[in-house]
Parts: sequence; structure tokens; C-alpha cells
Amino acid sequence: MNTSLSHLPEEQLEDLKTSSQGGLNFRPYLRIFLRKAWLIAGLTTLTTFAGGIISSLDPYTYTGNFYLLVEPITSSAKLTNPSTLARTDGQPDESLFELDYPTNQVFLQSPGMTLKIAQEVHQKVLTREVPAIWKDLRENLKVTRASLPGPASRSGVTKIFEVSYTGKSPQEVQQILSTAAATFLKYSSEDRETNIKAGVKFIDSQLPDLQERLKNLRTQQKQIRQQNELVDPLPKNNEVLTQITQLQNQQFDIETQLKGKKHLSNILQEQLKLTPNEALASATLSQDPSRVSLLSQLQELDSQIAIASATYTIESPQIQDLKDKRENIVNLLNQKTQEILGKNSLFIASDSAALGFQDPTRLNLIGQLLQTNNEIQVLETQLPAIKEARQTIEKEAQRYPVLINQYSDIQTQINLAEEILNKLLVQRETLKVESAQDLPWQLISKPQIPLDENGKPIGFPPDRKKKVLAGVMGGLLLGMGLAILWEKRQNIFHAAEDIAETLSLPILGDIPKDGRTGFSSDITVKPKPAQEISNLPPNYLQENVNYEKPNHLEESYFLEAFEKLYTQLYLVASSKISSLIISSVEPKDGQSKIALYLAISAANSGKKVLLVDTNWTRPKLHELLDVPNQKGLIQLLRDRVPSNEIIQDVPNIDNLFILTAGNPEENCTKRLWSPQMENLMEEFSRNYDLVIYDTPNFFETSDIKFMTKKTDGILMVIALKKTPQSLAKKAVKEIKDINLPCLGVVANHLQ
Repeated sequence: MNTSLSHLPEEQLEDLKTSSQGGLNFRPYLRIFLRKAWLIAGLTTLTTFAGGIISSLDPYTYTGNFYLLVEPITSSAKLTNPSTLARTDGQPDESLFELDYPTNQVFLQSPGMTLKIAQEVHQKVLTREVPAIWKDLRENLKVTRASLPGPASRSGVTKIFEVSYTGKSPQEVQQILSTAAATFLKYSSEDRETNIKAGVKFIDSQLPDLQERLKNLRTQQKQIRQQNELVDPLPKNNEVLTQITQLQNQQFDIETQLKGKKHLSNILQEQLKLTPNEALASATLSQDPSRVSLLSQLQELDSQIAIASATYTIESPQIQDLKDKRENIVNLLNQKTQEILGKNSLFIASDSAALGFQDPTRLNLIGQLLQTNNEIQVLETQLPAIKEARQTIEKEAQRYPVLINQYSDIQTQINLAEEILNKLLVQRETLKVESAQDLPWQLISKPQIPLDENGKPIGFPPDRKKKVLAGVMGGLLLGMGLAILWEKRQNIFHAAEDIAETLSLPILGDIPKDGRTGFSSDITVKPKPAQEISNLPPNYLQENVNYEKPNHLEESYFLEAFEKLYTQLYLVASSKISSLIISSVEPKDGQSKIALYLAISAANSGKKVLLVDTNWTRPKLHELLDVPNQKGLIQLLRDRVPSNEIIQDVPNIDNLFILTAGNPEENCTKRLWSPQMENLMEEFSRNYDLVIYDTPNFFETSDIKFMTKKTDGILMVIALKKTPQSLAKKAVKEIKDINLPCLGVVANHLQ
């Protein structure tokens, strides 16, 4: 019997669905974090305290700046700027001579510029190496375009660069800012002027060669025109190429149509099973009324023969008379066919499909085939003429390639040379005009660090919040990681929810700790009658169970758990349970006590219950019930005595019977599973309402698997904070692999 989950409470069904799906399930981790909250809180406190200590050691930082005016401020200064004359032909256009601010900002902070500043600073301050200074400059030197709180001019920003630097030493900050200011001013004057003069010199060196090359190209072009008596061969070449293209297109269209028509002809021939000649013959034969009439008579006779054959024998006069008539019609049909074919000079094979009756659909397809073949002949006639005309034009075009290529190459080189020459001349004049201007950047605010009323640099305390927050987050992550690793290393189940999500099996019972001093048969939990269990609603276990509470609350919870376990068994089962196996993956997981109290709960409900102890190596049930164990299952299998002589009544508990394991000291050569054991299990199922087998541990013997196949299922007992998860997973995997019926799991809280 396989487990059915349709009657489980909604909470357990939801848990099983969540655990079986492929999505993330954070609830196991949340339970781990709650259990190890002390560890996470302790580590978080330590790392937060460490972050606070480290942040308190961070030094103060100092920030200084200076300002550079990089463009003329007034309109008159713009108009007198030589760049205006060079770039705008005397017409002021701000967009043409405006400074490229983003590019200059990136350049001033570039590795090359900051390296120059670092080298200059190192020469003045020998205590730090160039790489260290360079690294700080790349990180802390900022160049921004200064802006005012209100809109400045029309763009809302100024024409001033603000250069700032932040460091831990006020002297170093001042030194770096002073060096950066001197380097930027030098770039705006000397280096910029040097670059302009180098550009003019380069252009002057390129002009003579370019002019000489342009002169030679024009001479070559003139010679080609004179030798070939052409003004420009390009238009003629284009005209010839256009004609060739048109003929190519016509040839392509005809070839495409011809290919399509031939394909259509092949399809029609395949469908009709006729060649074009046979199709012509078929069409000619189908147009003769007398032959069509003979074909109709022949079809009518075939139908009459078929009908008569169902009534008469082949030798009957009726059948023979019809066959004689058919033969006469066939002879007349053949004579008429030969007459028509001879008249039209047509010849086809005697077994050709063209001789048969052609219905309207086939006649339509035959007409299409004939029309398609006629169109193919027309296209095949046009194609040679097109090819011949194309060959003639291509032969004429062969006179021009070399001439046209030479002329085009020379003209392209002339155009390119003229364009480059004109650009170089214009650029040379522009650079000469700009080289005359004397408007470098201006330092409008010297490098300085803000000072307090005592004249000391104002420093800014470090941002301790980030390190403290990093300590908090680091402690939380470290604590959670260690908590997960700790529990994974423990390899045990801490709660019933862990079992359900790890094994993907329903939890049928969550047995609390047994706080009693010893076993007592006085079980006051009174479940509902067995006949009502199958009619219980799915949410029955979430409601109050009808029982009388014992005097001790802890005992009440313990006994109530078995009443719920018994009820769950009938809710989870798809049919009546008559026998089940109770096992565990390790010794001392409490499976024998689970089996005993489950049997008592079932007996109290009115069931006739047999409890069988099959654990020969470690029998436990006789000790719990204080019954003799001299004779039991071992003797029943060995001596083959009647079972009622061995089975005992349990004292003080009605409807409960026990078959102990027997004396384990006696020599027993038989295995637990045997044909006799199978017969006994069938006998027990007939004589008792419920048979519960307390078996050895799951991995102790393979006999458990054979026994499970003969019962309604196995109930696995998992001891919380004891049973290894790896063994439990291995057992469940083996149960699923060999398709054993599994009822579910019982979570057992040991002492």
C-alpha cells in the first residue's frame, strides 16, 4: 500500500509541497538561526565592538582647494580673442571656441597628469615614494566645474575649475595642491603653446610633397583623356553596366520561371502518373464521346459483376453473361482507342494510365500539365536569345575596365589630395592665429586649507558608521555561516520540521519526552471509535481531542501524542491499515516504545491488536510490559507450534496481545524472513484487526524490506538530536528506490 497525502492537514501538505519543490526554502535556515541566536548575537557583538575600536583609530582628514579661471569672463575679452578670428571668420560663435570642459576635467585627472604631480611632490617631500603619492592623487584629487547656488550666466555653471585634494596630513595636502596648481598653469601656457607650434611645423613639412603629388596625378589624368579621345569614360561605363544588369535580370527571371514550371510539371506528372505525351493522349481520348460512353458502360458492368458475385458463383450463367458483355465492351473500347490514337499520330503503352477513365479532377490536372509544358517550350526558346545579347554587351564592356579603373583611381587620389591639402592649409592658418594669443589659465584662488579661529587647519573626523555597520553585517554573516556549518557538522535533526523538509515525508507523530518514572498501562486518552476514524475531517488534528486529562500534565501530552499518531495513520492511508512495520535507522531511537504505545492506543479504540517483537538481538517489548520471554517468535518459527500457544495477553489492557521475540540465548539458525514467516504474517492479518511489527534497525537486516512488502507500510522513527541525517536520508532513498510502501515518519523526543 502506497502512502496517500490527500487527507493530511493543510499545514503538513504545504510543508511537503514546499520541501519537494525546486525553489528556495528559507525556513530551515531561520530555525537554525533561532536555535543559534546566542552564537550569532555574540559574534555580532564582538565584530561590532571591533569595528568601533578600529574606526576610533582612524585619523582626521584635511581638504584643501584652489580655483582656475579657464575662459575669458567678459564679452569684449571673447571678441579680442585671436581664436575668434581663426575659427569664426570674424563672426563670434560661442559654440565654436568654447572650452571642452569634460575633456579637460578628465585630462587633468588622468594618470599621466597625476604622475607628473606625484614626481614633483616627491622631489620636494622625500618621505614618500612616487607610487604611493600617485595612488593617493588618483583617488583623492578632484577637478570639478564650479557652480553657484543660483543660476550662473545662461548655463547655470561658471567658467572656473575647482581643484580639491583630501589627505591625512595638512602639510602634505598644501604641498600637493601647490604643485598641482603650478602643473596645471604650465599646461595652459607652455605645453599648450609648444603643441601648437609642433602642429604648424608638421603641416609645413607635409605641404610640398602633397602639392607635388597632386600635380603628377593631374598630368596622368590628362594623358588618359588624350590617348583614348574621351572626356570622361565613367558615364559610358555606367551605361554598359546598366544594360548588362538588365540582361542579367531578364535571364535570371526566365531561368527562375523555367525552374518553377519544370518543378510544377514534375509534380503534375507524379500526381497523374503520366508523361506529357501520355497526358496529351489522355486528353484526346477523353474528348471522344463514344469512347467515354464505352468507359461508362464498362464501369457499370464491373459494378453489376461485383453485386452479382455476392449472390451467384463464378460459373453461374448470370456471371458468365455479364463477363461476356464486359469482354465485348473491352474489345470495342480498344478498337476505338487505337482508332483515335492513330488519327492523331499518338502512341502510348498498353498499360498506361492514360487509357483509363479520367474524372473531371484528373482532366483539370492534365490540362494544367499540358499548359505548363507549352510554357516551358516558350521560355526555353527565349533563354538563348537573352544569353546571346548578354554575351555581346559583355564583350563590348571588356574594352573599358582597364581604362575606367585607371581613370577612377587617379580621380579618387586627386580628390583626396585636394581635400587633405585644403584642410592642412586652413589648419595651419588657424594654428598660427591661435599661437599669437596670450590668454593662459588664471589662478584666482591660491591653494589653501580652511583654518579655525586659532589659525590651525580644520580637520574632519572619520566616518565611523561605515566600519561599525560593516562590523555588524560581518558578525551577522559570520555567525549565520558558523551556525549553519555547526548544525551541518552535527548531522542530526533538531525539530520535526527539519525531518519533513529533509526527507520529504509526512510527519505522522511528534512524540514529546516521556517524563514518567516507569511504564503504566493506565492510559486515559480515549480516542474515538475505530469505525469513525475514516470519517474524520482533514483538520481534526488541529482541533481538541476528546480525552480525559491525567493528573500530570506532562504525561497527558505524551499519551495524547499517540492518540494523534493513531488517528494520523488512518487519515494518511488510502485504505484500511491492517499491519505495519515500525523501524528506525539506529539503536536506542525509541522505536519499541513507539510501537508499544501505538498498539495500546489502537487497543483502547476497540481494535484487536497484536504486537510482534521481531528484534531478536535486542528484544525490548517484554521488558516494557513485564511479560515472560521464554517462548516467542523464535520458537514459533523453529518448532512450528500453534501461534495461540505462544501469543500472550497483555495484563490490564484489553484487546492487546503480544508475541515476544523469544529466548535469544537459544540457537536460532533461521533468518527472520522465510516462507513460514510469510504464512505467519498472513495468519496474523486474518486473526487481528491491526498487527504492529517492532523490527530491528533498518540497516541491520534486509529481512525488513521483505516484511514491509507484505504489510501496509513502514513507519520510520527518527530520534530528535540523535538520529544522523545522513543515515535517515540513506534509508528513505533505499525505501523509494525499491518502492517500499512508506506511511511516514514519527519524530521522537528522547530524554
